[in-house]
Amino acid sequence: MPPPFRYQDFVDEQRSGLIHGVFVDDTGSPGLQTGPGNLHPKRKSWAAVIVERRVIAEVWDQLPRAVKELHSILKASEFHFSDIYAGRREFKHCSLQERLAIFEFMAYIFSVYKFPIFIQTFDPKTLASFRAEGQFPEQVGPFNLRKPEDTALFLLILRVKWYLEQNYRPEDRQARIFVDEGFKRNGAAIKLPSLSSIFRDGLICFAKSDSILPIQLADFAAFCVNRMQLLLGRARLSDLDLRIYRDNTTSGA
Repeated sequence: MPPPFRYQDFVDEQRSGLIHGVFVDDTGSPGLQTGPGNLHPKRKSWAAVIVERRVIAEVWDQLPRAVKELHSILKASEFHFSDIYAGRREFKHCSLQERLAIFEFMAYIFSVYKFPIFIQTFDPKTLASFRAEGQFPEQVGPFNLRKPEDTALFLLILRVKWYLEQNYRPEDRQARIFVDEGFKRNGAAIKLPSLSSIFRDGLICFAKSDSILPIQLADFAAFCVNRMQLLLGRARLSDLDLRIYRDNTTSGA
């Protein structure tokens, strides 16, 4: 039986400025052994970008135009920042200056809109320490709270919920949350009624970033967090890393 909702309805309510948008993507470098010594190779991070109701209609209007421009100039279909940084896949034939321009463009967007950004990271050690501090269930819905990935995502969602509760009146707190596919397949949704006071219908929705375009904002935030963590352990930085560091510290991403 198909789910009793349509993602297009969710997009329409955001395009109309009726509701906040929360967009989530993951990051990390699983298995990487060459990063800073304080970074666990099995760490998992999630980034959430809140696009507030007052600007969400504008963001939904502008992002398709930006993606269309990206395609017309570079033949790329979306902003995927690990690929842009590495110059691979659709960005394989892009020059360094073209790739830097994309980073500068997105850093500018964040500096203008000042999106609230939330980051949550767990690895096996920090998760064990966290769980030792109190009584926590083993499972909440599909979230296995003994796994860093699940716990980081679930706690991130709770932190966004608390932020909206603390900063908005009850009648102006409702948001729709989209998470990049992977944890769950594109088009799936998790229903947690306990979250319905903030997240419309109690749903955590999963989608592709080329269909729910603001997820690409979370991709940028997630990439920057992961890259900055890795750079902290390096004695020397490349010219590309220096430029990214400068742009992202300026934008606040």
